[in-house]
Amino acid sequence: MGKKLAKRAAIGVAVGVALEHIAALITSIALHLGYYAPCLVSLPERVGGEINAVLWQMGLCALLGGVVGGCSAFLGAKQWPVGLRLLAFLGP
Repeated sequence: MGKKLAKRAAIGVAVGVALEHIAALITSIALHLGYYAPCLVSLPERVGGEINAVLWQMGLCALLGGVVGGCSAFLGAKQWPVGLRLLAFLGP
């Protein structure tokens, strides 16, 4: 179970970062900005620069992807009853 959890969490981190960059690219194209905006417009002012903003946004998307990927290991555990899987997934 631990290996499966770690593997799915690692895949989730990669998918979270990829989806964050794809969403930023689509947003930049849809808004006709003429440039690539890798983070929210107001975020650099709050965190002290564009590099920090990109790192914060990427880190949070990676964390979210990792958590969702890791939690999917609980839902895929066939040896556990359905009620116990849902309790483990939704409990915390």
